[in-house]
Amino acid sequence: MIRDAYYWDNKWRQAPVTYSGRALRGSSERIVCDVKDFVTVNNVILAEIIHDYKLKRNTHNATAHAVQKFVVRFLDYVGDEEASDCPEFWQFPFETLQSGIGDCEDGAILMASLMIQAGIPAYRVKVCAGYVQESPTAPQGGHCYCIYLADKGGGIQGWVVIDWCYYEDSDTAPEYKPLAKNGGYNGCYQELWFTFNNEYSWNQDSLEVDARRISRNRSTPLKETFPVTTSLKSVMTKIKDKIKD
Repeated sequence: MIRDAYYWDNKWRQAPVTYSGRALRGSSERIVCDVKDFVTVNNVILAEIIHDYKLKRNTHNATAHAVQKFVVRFLDYVGDEEASDCPEFWQFPFETLQSGIGDCEDGAILMASLMIQAGIPAYRVKVCAGYVQESPTAPQGGHCYCIYLADKGGGIQGWVVIDWCYYEDSDTAPEYKPLAKNGGYNGCYQELWFTFNNEYSWNQDSLEVDARRISRNRSTPLKETFPVTTSLKSVMTKIKDKIKD
């Protein structure tokens, strides 16, 4: 059954999710960013990429597949174990495109941005952070990837994993990818911590992502970090104090 944007935007609990892994130039003090702002969907550089590499296709499935293939081919994965070669913070899509390297978050954010700017409705695209597990006996680790609401045929839609670096399956079209609710490829994709796109963020509670990167070595969920109300209050207090000056 095909559902509309209202259904999917409200199926799961919405809650603010902020990221405090970046700092202003010349300062060690971290700043607060709404995670939705990372997904960029009206950008001239992305528009050029979509045009030059023909990422916008005749169907949403084909567009999502073309975007996955492009990011897999273009972006060099540099994980947290090689942090000296990769910025120790989430990158915006224009930064990722110009650096050519990134961790899992950077590629996932880039894919989501390209898919939505290429015409896929935002409600059909999400960036996800959560656990992955290579096998039932392997330890869990943190990972960031995309999910896409694919047309499966026969009037059926289902969420599938669109990944570029962990278990990338860019040789498989979205309509044939295993469902995300079943763990995606080989059942490797496990419990979610939070999800977001450019319009909404979803989580059971407000959340501040204090870690600079989502590490594959992380064994505890990010939901254990500080509540977002604390960081937002500090931001508003700082602005209020500046106005008083």
